Amino acid sequence: MRRELKILSKIGINEVKLSMTSSDLNNIIGELDKKNVDGKEFFQYQDDFIFHFVDDVLVSISVNNPKIIFLNKQKIDLMNESKQFLFKENPYIVDGCYIFPQYNMSIYGLDFPDDGIQITIYSDNQKNIYEKDIKVGFPFRSIENQLINLKYEITPYQSVGLLKFGMQPSGIEKILGVPLKISKNNKRGITTENRKNSQAMYNEKGQLIQLALNCKEEVFIDEKLLSKFGSKLDSLKNEEYFINRNYKIYFRFGIALDNLGNLFSNDFIYIFSEEMIPYWKDVYRPLI
Repeated sequence: MRRELKILSKIGINEVKLSMTSSDLNNIIGELDKKNVDGKEFFQYQDDFIFHFVDDVLVSISVNNPKIIFLNKQKIDLMNESKQFLFKENPYIVDGCYIFPQYNMSIYGLDFPDDGIQITIYSDNQKNIYEKDIKVGFPFRSIENQLINLKYEITPYQSVGLLKFGMQPSGIEKILGVPLKISKNNKRGITTENRKNSQAMYNEKGQLIQLALNCKEEVFIDEKLLSKFGSKLDSLKNEEYFINRNYKIYFRFGIALDNLGNLFSNDFIYIFSEEMIPYWKDVYRPLI
């Protein structure tokens, strides 16, 4: 198939149409590798294309690593213009996947396109599968507007803007959006949520105990831009600090700075609760 992807909403991609039989598909693009799932369901593959059949009827088409698509005659560069596209179409976000019910389409990986993107279009009889979790997701514009308007002002050991220590994950999600990845350390009872420019950490009770914010975000102390100046910030110049490996820690403010406070755009600021003080004071204990 051609690498230029023309998306026909609820119909197909390029010359391949949903509702085709496997014989119809083979007549167009030749014999394909086949993987049987059960008597009614199987997949066929060609390069980066995956064709899903149920009862020998094509119900979805997936394409790995698309870069440019045409949707309603509009050219969309998924690698460089995804934000404009998402804001215009306002899809739902569910576990890092963007779902477009109006097009019977999902796109996974847009937040980190260099790690790979997969686009899928599906037939109407598959909507209950692909769209079943929309009710627990968020429209893109609602989250994007929150992030644009969010101000990360640190109140030591209490809050970071709207985010308060002790909050549950559901409350954090309403502010920061759905996490891209969740990991658990069962031995320590710690749960960690990763988002594009932030990390939230919870104790065994599900209470927020630490935030890490990338310096691409605007983080403030006393309304001064900490994420830009780091340890050169006037509020920190005469403050006592503690060195723990590559971190410069200011316990008065409950913060730890990457790169010994000489912050660059890819460095992080850690804002921690009182519960995390022992971890930041202990030089020998591996930090969570």
